[in-house]
Amino acid sequence: MVNLPQSLIDDIQQGRCVAFVGAGFSAEAKLPQWTSLIRQLAETPALDAELAAQVGRTIGASASPSAHDLDQAAQLLEDGMGRAPFIARLRDILGVTWSSQRMVTRLTRLQEIPFRAILTTNFDPILKGEVPGPAAYQRLLRAPMARWWHQAFWDDIPPPGEGATAQMRSPVIKLHGDLADAHASDHVVLTRRDYRRRLYTESHYTTFLRSLLATNTVLFMGVSFQDAYLNELRSQILAMFETSSSNDGAPPPDPLAYAIMPDVPSVVQEHFSRHEGIRILDYRVPPNSHDHGGFDAWLDAIWRETALIPRFGRSLSGQRLLWLDPRPANNEAGFRFIQRASLKAGANHSMTLARDLGEALAHLRSSAAFDLVITHWGHDRATGPDGRPTSTAAALLTTMRHEDLRAPVIVFATPEFSDTNKPQALSLGARAYCFEWSTLIREIESVLAPGSVTG
Repeated sequence: MVNLPQSLIDDIQQGRCVAFVGAGFSAEAKLPQWTSLIRQLAETPALDAELAAQVGRTIGASASPSAHDLDQAAQLLEDGMGRAPFIARLRDILGVTWSSQRMVTRLTRLQEIPFRAILTTNFDPILKGEVPGPAAYQRLLRAPMARWWHQAFWDDIPPPGEGATAQMRSPVIKLHGDLADAHASDHVVLTRRDYRRRLYTESHYTTFLRSLLATNTVLFMGVSFQDAYLNELRSQILAMFETSSSNDGAPPPDPLAYAIMPDVPSVVQEHFSRHEGIRILDYRVPPNSHDHGGFDAWLDAIWRETALIPRFGRSLSGQRLLWLDPRPANNEAGFRFIQRASLKAGANHSMTLARDLGEALAHLRSSAAFDLVITHWGHDRATGPDGRPTSTAAALLTTMRHEDLRAPVIVFATPEFSDTNKPQALSLGARAYCFEWSTLIREIESVLAPGSVTG
């Protein structure tokens, strides 16, 4: 059982968490990690034997050579092969041929968690995304982002089939390029020269990355922290938030980042907390095993607490809803979403539909208690106590007050005349007045969720 930090849940829900996906995330796809990739490149048929030997000497026999040695080895290989054959060989090695249900589940979870953005240094085709550039920078830094209740997270995206490219809901930036792009040769980052170009001739790139990482909590997944330039950027960001009291030996009160990592000794976890601003979400890999099920346990816990479908579904558990609208077909998309969320959460909720005010009041006057009533506005579709025409919503709210029919009411209407109708609805006791689906879903959850969730 993982102990998920509430601060991480809050940051994701509030739209200020960025996922940073490294090679370890895709390990279930059996794609080679950095060292293995260089070794496979060095085994390219017809490669000069002396060059292959030099690459071997550069990275040595260690399973974990330094990032400096690896990008130097990549540079040697590119120089010997030429840029185009080098990129073509990368495509051959990293072609998507994986077969793993666990990988499908990982990608599905990543699709549904409402991250502000997903950054990845992986250039394999598993994640569909954009390469760095002005349009991507503006979208992430300036445009409003979808929050957890947004309609973008309603519908099921078909799960990525084994070996397929995954389409995310959150924007994805492939920091080191994308082999699936026809112009991959221009932006893939693997060699010493690639890194130098990205860091020192593309100043807008580091400005973008520094801005995004400084203003959002980061969740590192499958990241080894080998990249020297990434570590340098993190150090710059950490220095901005350090104070003179930061050296008293106490960890900072709120982590700047979290990292899901295996088998990290407690003393190293303490070091990351005190000096790197990172809280480690640790898990154990069984001896003589490559089973990273602990990673998936963390990812699954984050998904359950933050993704719209499981979160909203739990709020429906055992609840009774009454929905008043003479044209229920207008709400079909919402009904389908609520039903899907309820089924996935095993919520066992009930939904009663009423087509007119009389039918709705009859349900409310029955012995059955409702946890929430949703009504359309219905301009001049009812008669008020003074005998004059009034809206269905106003008549419903007035009657419920006079007859002490207790249930929270949300008015769901069109945006027209909301400046006039909303104050009237609220003055008559409505809990909220909504005219967008995403806002309605947020308000429904706010009404039905337990106090521990809503505060």
